[in-house]
Parts: sequence; C-alpha cells; structure tokens
Amino acid sequence: MSSSPDTLELRARASGPRFCLAGRPVHGGDTLQLCFSGGWVTGRYEWDGDPSTPPRFHCSIELEGGRVEECSLPLPEGALLRRP
Repeated sequence: MSSSPDTLELRARASGPRFCLAGRPVHGGDTLQLCFSGGWVTGRYEWDGDPSTPPRFHCSIELEGGRVEECSLPLPEGALLRRP
C-alpha cells in the first residue's frame, strides 16, 4: 500500500539542507511516485543539494516495439508525491 500524498519540504539538517516527504528525508535514488493529472507515475528522485535548484524526477516512457525513452523533469513546488 502506498503512503499518503504530500509535498516536498526543504529542511535544515545537521548534514546540510535536505528535502523531506511527510517528515521523512528523501535521498538521491529513492523511488517515489509523482501525481500526474491521469494518475501516479513511479520514478527516481535526484537532487544536487543546491537549494536554488529544484529536485528532479526521472522516469521512463515505454514506446511501441519495446523501446524505452528516459524522461527527466524538475519537480515544481507543491507537486504531490508519495512513497510506493
């Protein structure tokens, strides 16, 4: 069962700034689900640690013939995410 949707929150921590989801730190490479208008998409979270740069969501799109297209987009502030 997936966790409840929430938004990322940038928090100051002893090791430096880190984004948290539902109060829990999110680490580079964590699998998250992003809410699109048509449903939830599973992908990988990455962030370079620079508070002026938004974290990114990496996912893949399956194409005909079994091909896969990699997709990466910045996570806009307020985006709904959850842990699978």
